[in-house]
Parts: sequence; C-alpha cells; structure tokens
Amino acid sequence: MGIYTHDREVFSAKKALGCGTEDLRELGIEHTLININLPALMWEEPPADAISFVCEGRKYWFDAEAVAAIDRQLLFAWQYGISATAILLNAPERFESHREEALLKKVLHPDFDSSDENAFISAFSMDTETGRSYYRAFVEFLACRYMADDAGYGRITGFIVSNEVNSGCIWGNAGEKTAEAYCREYTKALRLTWEAARVYWEHAQVFLSLDHCWGERFYADRPLGTYPGREVVDLVCRFAKEEGDFGWGIAYHPYPEDLHFPDFYNDRTAGFYFDTKKITFKNIEVLHAYMGQEAFLYEGERRPIILSEQGFHAGYDGFTEKQGAAGYILAYQKVTALSGILWMTVHAYLDNPKEFGLRLGIRERSMDGSPGRRRPVYEAMKAMGTNREEECIRWAREFIGEELYDRLLHPVVHEGDEDKSKEMDF
Repeated sequence: MGIYTHDREVFSAKKALGCGTEDLRELGIEHTLININLPALMWEEPPADAISFVCEGRKYWFDAEAVAAIDRQLLFAWQYGISATAILLNAPERFESHREEALLKKVLHPDFDSSDENAFISAFSMDTETGRSYYRAFVEFLACRYMADDAGYGRITGFIVSNEVNSGCIWGNAGEKTAEAYCREYTKALRLTWEAARVYWEHAQVFLSLDHCWGERFYADRPLGTYPGREVVDLVCRFAKEEGDFGWGIAYHPYPEDLHFPDFYNDRTAGFYFDTKKITFKNIEVLHAYMGQEAFLYEGERRPIILSEQGFHAGYDGFTEKQGAAGYILAYQKVTALSGILWMTVHAYLDNPKEFGLRLGIRERSMDGSPGRRRPVYEAMKAMGTNREEECIRWAREFIGEELYDRLLHPVVHEGDEDKSKEMDF
C-alpha cells in the first residue's frame, strides 16, 4: 500500500493529447502526457532557491522554476479533470537541460556515446549505485508531489521510462550493447520506477516505450544500437520474471510505416502475423493479441497498453489532411474495440519546426508560435464520442473505401508467425 489512497482513473473515451490550452476541454480529452527531463529538474550544486527532497535518508535538490513549470502544466489539465503520464528522459543537451557537468557525470549512462550526433537522450544508469540513487530520487519526488490524493499540484498517474528504447542508440543511448545487455539494464530501470512510484500510490503505472518497428530494426546496420520491438518485449518479460515479476506495461507508437504518408491503411509492411515487420494502426490488433498471451499476463490480467505517441503528417495539400482525418477515425474505432488499450495520444498539438520536416499538428503553428488553423483531424478528434461520431465514420468509410475500411476495422490476426516456406525455391 502506498501513502495515497485515491482510485485508479477510469476512462469513458480513449482520446489523449499533449496540450496546454482550452482545446483540451473542447476536444473531450481525458488524459495527457508530459516530458520530464532529469537534467532539467535536478541539481548537484543547487542554487539558493532549489527545493530539497529526502530519498532513502539522503537529500537531493530540484530546480524551483522547472518544478513550477510542471505544476502549471499539470494544474491547467487538472482543472478539466485530466491527469497525465510522465515521460522520463535523461537528455544532457535537449529538453531544457541545465547542462550541469557535476550532475551529468552522476546521472548519464557511463557508456553514453556523446560522439553520436543522433544520440539525443541517454539511458538511465542502473548498474552504478549513484545512477540508481539519483534516478530513484527523481521518481520518488515526482510521485510524492503529483500522485497526492488532493492533486494539489496536478496529477500524474504513471511513468514511461525513456523513449522508444528499441531504437536505443537515439532515444536511450547506452553505447553499443547487445539486445540482452541493454534490456537487462532497462528492466532494472522499469522495476526501480515501479518500486519508487508505489511507495506513494499503489496504482502507479510503469511503461516500456517502443516505436513501430516490431519485427525489424530501425537501423538494419546497427544491431548493437537498435532492436526489434518484439525482441525487447520478450527480453523484458524474461528478465522481469527472473527477480519476481512486476506490473510493467507498453507505451507504443503506431505511426504509419513511413511517417510522411498518413494513409496507414495502405501500409505494406504491417501484416497480421506475430512476426510482422511493423505494427502500425493498420495491424494494431497484432500487439493486442501478442500481449494477450498467457506468458505476458501479470497476476492473471492483461498488462496495460497505451498508444503514447502517434500522428498523421499533413502535406501541403488538402488531400493528405483528409487522409489524416479519415485515418484518425478508423484508428479510433479500431482502438475502441480493443479492451487492453487504454488510450491513444495524438503526438502534436501544433507542428514542431524541429521535427524532421514532419507536420503532425492537429492545428497549424502560426508565425508567432501560437495555435493556427484547425486541420480536419482536429474536427475528427473532436467528434469522437459525440453525436457526430457516426456521421464522421460514414465519411471516413467512403473516403478510405468501404471494403478496405470494413476489412481493417476487425481484421483476422494469425496468432503465430507467418509460414515462409511458400517463399522458398526448390
């Protein structure tokens, strides 16, 4: 039992969005996300106004201004009854890091490859006592402050540990590691997050983060830095059970196979077998079926799945915007039918000019950075769960094609690997 006693949240819809405006209310959002970067929040050599926090008998220091910014974001959402899942990051240069050398020496993974220009985020260091202690204090501080019964600073209900760790060389860099070595240490981070959060609230959730590469690597030529998502899930499951299982879940990112094309319903590499190369919204049922196997259950129940990042790129024409809107409607209907998926998050409220040329916002970004024109996907999202939903479904079904729409709405999943023998020449 944790210190706090409030109930687990219950959803009436599956719409989630990271946003800090009243569009949260207009869209009917029930959950949101927040990035929290350890090197932006903690200090080794604190300024005078730093916030102290004691964890396991030792005092740690947190940045007052950064904490206040998190408070504002979470309290804004909480006024609408919206809680958040926090994405825990360890980025030395990005995400408003202080770049404090004394802290980075303690919290970055000792094998973090700073020479790799694509190594945006470090893995958390779990094989050093110092790394574990700072990470535990990081998690406990957030759980203590944001899981309280009165939600006095807003509400966090769970933690996603790092980002897209099957592409670890980019989003959770620990140098060159075999999948086994990487996942063994990552499982320690998941377990420590679970234990630290549940000191305060027994319903706290902890999630493993994966991109859409399931049966293949993001970089085929980097076997010591990127791994198939399926292999990561299998290894985490195995390593967790070695020391006593715990309730980790999956935070999946079911983008289209090519992020520049929003029509996931035409994806070629998303099949309906367990060994599919990618899991996108086209075949999201494969992830649901895979995690429904007995080997992956926790205390006889399904592990929670959240779709914590996805979006539909808008080109510079109205047609791709319509594809994104129709795709959202079909994806929402598919996810609604899958009981093991709690919610699906639209990644971008506004276009991000630094996001590799993608325009994923449900609203355009104005020149001054303020919210601009609402794209069709905004209106599609708003309609879900309202009396306009059926009207939108009819439109999306006609736009995508009735036969294709109906086939993908409830597809047949072959619970096993595809038989490749037919591809062999004799």
